[in-house]
Amino acid sequence: MKRIITGLFIAAGWLAILYAQSFFLFWLVICGLSLIAAYEYFSICFKHEGREFLWPFISVTLLPLFVTYFKRPDLVYALLVFSLLYNTVLTVFIASRLTKPFELLLKTCFGSVYIGLFTACLALIMAQPCGASWLLFLTAITAASDTGAYFLGKTFGKRKLCPSISPNKTVEGFLGGLLCGTAGALLVAFLLFDGVNTAQLASAAILLSALGVVGDLVESLLKRSMDVKDAGSILPGHGGILDRIDSLLLTAPVMYYLLSFNLLG
Repeated sequence: MKRIITGLFIAAGWLAILYAQSFFLFWLVICGLSLIAAYEYFSICFKHEGREFLWPFISVTLLPLFVTYFKRPDLVYALLVFSLLYNTVLTVFIASRLTKPFELLLKTCFGSVYIGLFTACLALIMAQPCGASWLLFLTAITAASDTGAYFLGKTFGKRKLCPSISPNKTVEGFLGGLLCGTAGALLVAFLLFDGVNTAQLASAAILLSALGVVGDLVESLLKRSMDVKDAGSILPGHGGILDRIDSLLLTAPVMYYLLSFNLLG
C-alpha cells in the first residue's frame, strides 16, 4: 500500500509539472531531483573509500544539466567534457589515498554521463516544441513498460532475462513490457498529437521500452556490485530517486535525438 500511495503522488506531481508547460519550473525540478540522484549515485560509488570527495564530484557532474537553462546543447557538451576532465585530474591527485583509483575514475566519469548528460537531455526535450507532450509520451512508454513487464512476467515468466544482475526479470516479462510500452505510447500519442505516424511512433516505443529495461538493469548492476539494496530511501516503498528514474535516464538521450532529427513524424 505504501508503494502504491507513493507512486500515485509521484505520478500526480510529474503530470502537474508537465501540465504547467513551464521550462523554468521543469528545469528547477529536474535540477533538484538530479542533485538527489547524484548524491545517491556517488554515495554508492564512494561507499568503501574517498567519501570526503563526494561533493566535489557531485557539483561538477551536474554542470551539463545546470546549463540547459540556456537551452544550448553546445554548452551542455562543453560542460560534459569539462566534467570528465575534472574527474580525471582530481582522481589522479587523490590516487595515493585510494586502493582502486582507476575503478573510481571509471565510476565518476560514468556518473558524469549517466547523471549529468542524460538528465540534461530531459531538460533539452522540454525545450523542444511540444516538449511537455513528448515527455509525457516518453513517460507513458517507461511506466507502461515497467507495469506490463512486472505483471506479465509474474504471471507467465519462466526464462530468466539476466539472472546475474536481476534474478526476477524474465524474457516473458521483457516482451510483455515491450507490448505494453508500445500500446501506452500510441494511446498517449493519439490523444496528444495530430496526424500520428503509427509505424514511426511504434518503432520508437519498442526501442525506448527496450532501453528502459537496460536502464533498470544498469542501476541493478551498480547496486549489486556495491552490495546495496536501494539507491536511497527518500521515496517510501520505492527507494531513492535513482531507483525511479533509471529507465528514463537511458531513454532520454535517444528521445532527444529522435526529436532533433525529426524521426517521430
